[in-house]
Amino acid sequence: MSNQEIITLEANKKGYDYNGSNIKTYGEWLYSGHQVKQGQRAFIKTYLWTNGVNRRKTLQGLFTLEQVTKIHTKSLIMV
Repeated sequence: MSNQEIITLEANKKGYDYNGSNIKTYGEWLYSGHQVKQGQRAFIKTYLWTNGVNRRKTLQGLFTLEQVTKIHTKSLIMV
């Protein structure tokens, strides 16, 4: 079973409509320019496959789009 299938199954158990991009790990949200809101707890905790040579399952906390805010970064001025 793939990670997307695992997330879909877990989201459906909670009655949440997973569209492929509205549930991510903390690190995935940061990478996409979002920050998990203070005090939020993982919506889903489940085992997902890791990438790499030693492929194994690790426990991951997943957050929904409603639990994050867009990070506003200041533009850097090069002198």
